[in-house]
Amino acid sequence: MPSVNVTSRGAWNIVGKQSWGRLGMTEPAGDFGRNITASSAERILVLGTGEFVWEPYLLAERLEQAGAAVVYSSTTRSPIATGFAIKSAIAFTDNYGLGIANFVYNVAHQRFDRILLCIETPAQSVDSLLLTALADVAPVVEVVTYE
Repeated sequence: MPSVNVTSRGAWNIVGKQSWGRLGMTEPAGDFGRNITASSAERILVLGTGEFVWEPYLLAERLEQAGAAVVYSSTTRSPIATGFAIKSAIAFTDNYGLGIANFVYNVAHQRFDRILLCIETPAQSVDSLLLTALADVAPVVEVVTYE
């Protein structure tokens, strides 16, 4: 079992503002990925990471309101066996540099026009195994960060 000590600090720092959701809000959220646009009927997966889910969700909502066919999901630390409702799984290492196994479920068997992987750490913190697996699902995989 990996160490899940929440007081651990990973190799990667969180970048950008931290005034949303789990840390309390000091101003309205919603500017994450503000320059990202979508084509009408474009199939997009917006993927939050770990607890970084609120601002990616707002991005997904905005793209859907613009006419895109948006699916929203997030990564998790929770291991789940495939079968029944869980059609596919991708395993990779967390983007915080803690070496903790993370997972994405019910994505690998689908197809999208574009995937927006939303992170609060630097772009280079993403495990290449995750990027490779996502590239099999969509021709365009973008890492969206505050950088």
